[in-house]
Amino acid sequence: MTTPPDDRSFRREMATAYRSGWHFIDLVTAIPHPGDSLMVTVFGEPVVVTLDEDGDVRAYRCLRRPRGAPQPVRCAIRYGMIFVNLDVI
Repeated sequence: MTTPPDDRSFRREMATAYRSGWHFIDLVTAIPHPGDSLMVTVFGEPVVVTLDEDGDVRAYRCLRRPRGAPQPVRCAIRYGMIFVNLDVI
């Protein structure tokens, strides 16, 4: 009989095995107009994906620190799909 993993080991495994790399967020059509944004949670971290005035898609990690500005994360568009990478830039 095996015991289920505790919460700490699960979070550690998610951080090491699954968190790194590129992750599908949504289709570009989800943010059709400049100024539109999309809020998603990627492995427990809130991420905002926006379409700026120049037509570029950008993603930001929402930090919950006092006076913390949103931290940019890598974002890529491939075949009309939005991908983000949470690894440190």
